[in-house]
Amino acid sequence: MRGTTAPSSSAEDTAPPRRLVDRVRTVVVTVAGAIGLACLLGWVAIALTGLSFVVVTTGSMAPTIPAGGLAITHEVPATELHEGDVVTVPRPGSALPVTHRIVAVEPVPGEPGARSLTLRGDDNASDDRDPYVVREAGLVLAHAPTLGSVLVALTSPVGRGLAVTALGVLVAWAFWPDRRREDHA
Repeated sequence: MRGTTAPSSSAEDTAPPRRLVDRVRTVVVTVAGAIGLACLLGWVAIALTGLSFVVVTTGSMAPTIPAGGLAITHEVPATELHEGDVVTVPRPGSALPVTHRIVAVEPVPGEPGARSLTLRGDDNASDDRDPYVVREAGLVLAHAPTLGSVLVALTSPVGRGLAVTALGVLVAWAFWPDRRREDHA
């Protein structure tokens, strides 16, 4: 008989429609590619502009920048700093810097480019014990809550391992041969 076909009893009948699987695959790969491209462009932009990421580890700047927040800073000369600016400066005797708000800026006698900064965290009742004498400081341009914790998790050994594994699975899934297409070839 012409134009009729026998009903199929293959495994394709019970499998989800290939079109849906193909669409899901396309969306997932496209979104992952867009995220990867955004990360690459962000990294290039940061490298070219001299911006830095600072993860805020304490709650001293809450609620402005809570613990686990991420601050984006740009190094500026101390002469350009003003009361009210939020800055990141080296903390004497510690490997970790301090990110606090400037409450006073004073010139340093005999050092024209240096400034003495009195800082205080927004959630602190008093100023930091000692002023910070700096020639430059990281001026906070933007900040986002929780992104610092996410960045720390992603850059940890476990986070990197999970990211590489997820990327490998995604690439394998994107290029996995479609049996239905092979059967019809």
